[in-house]
Amino acid sequence: MKSILSLICFLAFIIVSCGNNQAKQLANTWQVTNIETSTDLADSVKTHMLENSEMMFTKDGNYTTTGGVGADQGSYTLDKEGKTISTISSAGKTNSVYTIEKLTDEELVLENSGNTVTCTAKK
Repeated sequence: MKSILSLICFLAFIIVSCGNNQAKQLANTWQVTNIETSTDLADSVKTHMLENSEMMFTKDGNYTTTGGVGADQGSYTLDKEGKTISTISSAGKTNSVYTIEKLTDEELVLENSGNTVTCTAKK
């Protein structure tokens, strides 16, 4: 009985630790490097959207976006599994939920309503 209880505690610790790692990886400044949309965009529009576009997520749960993707700021929450980000804009923009398709120390890929944003960590 003690070994089963120990195993359950260990697994719970691993699950919590993995979610915490996602939050640490997300807390960064990200350069937007590609945008794929459900509708076709003219190359000039896509180039403008990528120009100086950054997303910044802080450890204390705040975010900021700048550049061609639009200026926005507010707070965010990361779900327990580290699979979705929910944003609440304090600048009057739409609140959104993004699926994290990929998150490493170097790359962040977010999906929302058929649109995909790929970012690279800024050094």
